Amino acid sequence: MAKRIVFHIASLRGGGAERVFVLMANELASRGHDVTLFTWNAEGPNAALRSPTVHLVDFDLPIRGEGYGKWETLKGIVRSARLFSRLAPHAVYSAPEFANLVVALALLLARSRARFFPSFHAAASLPSSSLGARIAVWLSALVAARATKAIAVSAGVGRDIAARGFPQPKIVIINNPLPPAAARQQDSYAWQAKLATMGDGPVIATAGRLVPVKDHRTLLRAFAILRAGRRARLVIFGEGPLAAELRAYAEETGIGADVLFAGYVNSAACYAAADLFVLSSTSEGFGNVLVEAMAAGVPVVSADAPHGPREILADGRFGALVPVGDAAAMAKAMADMLDSPTSAAILKSRAADFEVEKIGDLYEALL
Repeated sequence: MAKRIVFHIASLRGGGAERVFVLMANELASRGHDVTLFTWNAEGPNAALRSPTVHLVDFDLPIRGEGYGKWETLKGIVRSARLFSRLAPHAVYSAPEFANLVVALALLLARSRARFFPSFHAAASLPSSSLGARIAVWLSALVAARATKAIAVSAGVGRDIAARGFPQPKIVIINNPLPPAAARQQDSYAWQAKLATMGDGPVIATAGRLVPVKDHRTLLRAFAILRAGRRARLVIFGEGPLAAELRAYAEETGIGADVLFAGYVNSAACYAAADLFVLSSTSEGFGNVLVEAMAAGVPVVSADAPHGPREILADGRFGALVPVGDAAAMAKAMADMLDSPTSAAILKSRAADFEVEKIGDLYEALL
């Protein structure tokens, strides 16, 4: 039976949780459900992925830095409650944690009886003594009480939220989906011409927001070690507040001529250009980009960040795992993988475990 479903995400800026929810909204709409994608700000590259069959509700609230101001947040919660009263959904999915808090409050204000599925996409945050962090801990108990089931994108994230007090029987592990082939179509980009002018040698790629948790500095140090002994080029896909700092660091390290900052690319182009994909994050709830690279047949090296990479790579069976922050170990793993890459057939077979239809079955089963 078709259901009225709402997917709420704080914004549609580039990010794993944002894309996951657009893909899941599309998938459940394709199965005949009445699906609404609801966001406080619909600007961002993930907006282009939305299917015409998915309704869009955009509050068009201004984003300040990485979030919303206090007053905008309060107004957003009230407006969200009104929306839930009007739509009367059977089920509401939300992500990430900020949105989970918003939805829990809004559903209570609306006196909604909708099934509530907050999802958790990140490993446990570092402890904080700030008032805001303490309030978030208090409110997380509200999320747990209101939730029908909580979706953890990896078993490790599930353990994290259980340790924080989330009832174990309410936790379900559902990995993130691999984008369907239609969402991975290759286009032409200006960076491709730039890459062609950078000489020869294998292309090493990474993709992710230019923020501290992605630890691009370790990757740049590892690439400098690798580059000292062989030709290679590094392409960094993504945007973020550390862009200028990382460009300067590449120059200081002496590898600026071999490093290309290509910006955000929401297509298969980055994988098509790569001979090797490397993830250097200090924390990854899942690690969507690893699955996407593997689906394209690109061998992978990853920092053993909690928690997704080890689960995706099956303890190193499908790609190399190295200690977090260890540039020397990463450089060696990169060299070894370039010399003896994992076969494309094995990589693609593993990536098929995360196809959007399979993950869609799990989301739909919660209904």
